[in-house]
Amino acid sequence: MSEKNGKANQVIITITVCLLIFFAAVFSATMFFIYKIIPAKERYTKVTAGTEVKYLMPLGEEVVVNLADPLKQKYLRLNFTLVLDSEETQLEIDKRKAQVRDIVIRICRVKTSEELREKEGNTNLRNEIITAINDILPVGKVLDIFFTDFIVT
Repeated sequence: MSEKNGKANQVIITITVCLLIFFAAVFSATMFFIYKIIPAKERYTKVTAGTEVKYLMPLGEEVVVNLADPLKQKYLRLNFTLVLDSEETQLEIDKRKAQVRDIVIRICRVKTSEELREKEGNTNLRNEIITAINDILPVGKVLDIFFTDFIVT
């Protein structure tokens, strides 16, 4: 009799473990499908400032750049969000994301850590990036940049 109870308990435990593994696999596959396969419909944020509507577009990946310091090896790690004037500009920036990253890298790697740490260094860098990105855009323009990560080491 105890042998039957022992085998019955083993069968119940085995079935329970199999069901748990099955549900974990289904849950994992569902999460993967939702977050990786289906593209995000709304990756941009619409912001209203007064009467003007602005569009925010995060760069995504952070940019790490070696700086032009002559004595010590220094680098800049930054990430930012672009403030755009229209949805068309968002689409254009999305197409040219690699070009935008290249512009940022080219501008930053000729800077020294002292230039970036100066009072006007951050503002100058911001203006240079905005101007350079606007020069490559056939449609729309970048209105501003919000630095979300800016570390000089």
